[in-house]
Amino acid sequence: TQRARIVLVGTGRMGDIRARLMYSNPKIDLCGIVDINSEAASAMASLYQARPFNSLKEAIECFGTNDTTPEKDALAIDGIVVCTPTFTHEAVIKEAAEHGIHIFTEKPVDETAEKVVSLFEVCEKNGAKLCCGFQRRFDESYKSIADAVRSNKIGKAVSANIFFGDHPCPPIEFLLTGGDIFMDLSAHDVDFIRYALDDDVVSVYATGSSSDERLKEAGVHDNACMVMTFKKGTVVTLTMSRSACYGYDQRCEIFGTKGLLCVGNELANSTMMSDKNGIHQSCLKHSFPERFNVAFGAELDAFAETIINNGTWPITREDCIATQKVADAGRRSSSTKEVIFL
Repeated sequence: TQRARIVLVGTGRMGDIRARLMYSNPKIDLCGIVDINSEAASAMASLYQARPFNSLKEAIECFGTNDTTPEKDALAIDGIVVCTPTFTHEAVIKEAAEHGIHIFTEKPVDETAEKVVSLFEVCEKNGAKLCCGFQRRFDESYKSIADAVRSNKIGKAVSANIFFGDHPCPPIEFLLTGGDIFMDLSAHDVDFIRYALDDDVVSVYATGSSSDERLKEAGVHDNACMVMTFKKGTVVTLTMSRSACYGYDQRCEIFGTKGLLCVGNELANSTMMSDKNGIHQSCLKHSFPERFNVAFGAELDAFAETIINNGTWPITREDCIATQKVADAGRRSSSTKEVIFL
């Protein structure tokens, strides 16, 4: 059975999640771990029986690629999974693409829509697939309501309300350096609602607040709200917060002329106790690794299938660019206090 030989780039929180899921997937041969931190690369590599490297260049020199020979080399790298900070994506993606290596990257592809366009062009020129991860597309609950909306089960979609309550609140150092709420959080739900509605955003108004003086001084919001109007008239409100102290809160409601569709929260367990003081249930799932574990695995399985069977990744270049433009518009609107038209 053919397996996709994949190198993981980045051993941080998402890298840890991706490595575990790839190692357990029979379609994937996790052959290498890349990180500029040698100790981190070695520790993860030893855990998953892979080779550690300080750079992607080292991994390519060790294993080789399939871009120079018509016959597949058994050791050649087929793909990489990029779990490094967004500002590093451009260099990593270009290096892989130049060797015809297929790329799965955490969202966003890059920091601006213009850079996203450029990277897709580089990949297309070199025959490398650029696959951006938006895990809601692979989550059974979110997939179910998207399918229902797209098949007209609730008639014309009039409005949608989405809530993203992050938990636990990331360290303030992360929020100050890479935790912009519009770039880091909104993209997930923007991509999903665009797909569910099969429609594009025409205007964005956003506002936000900072609960810490250090965030306020840096112009970083940890609470925000976006109102998006779509071409077909649907109005979508997306509320985001970094501090849902009671657990990872992810909800979506889509209201139509013939009904209402909802994605509810998932609890840590399904135990319920009833007594004289009321009905008691567990907290929500702790954070995104618990809530979307199955979806993260499904993404990687789909990436392997895309490589092995030369398939088409479901999230298109146009999806990535449009989502990034909406996130950019949200950030600009919150700064200028004006409606941004796309």
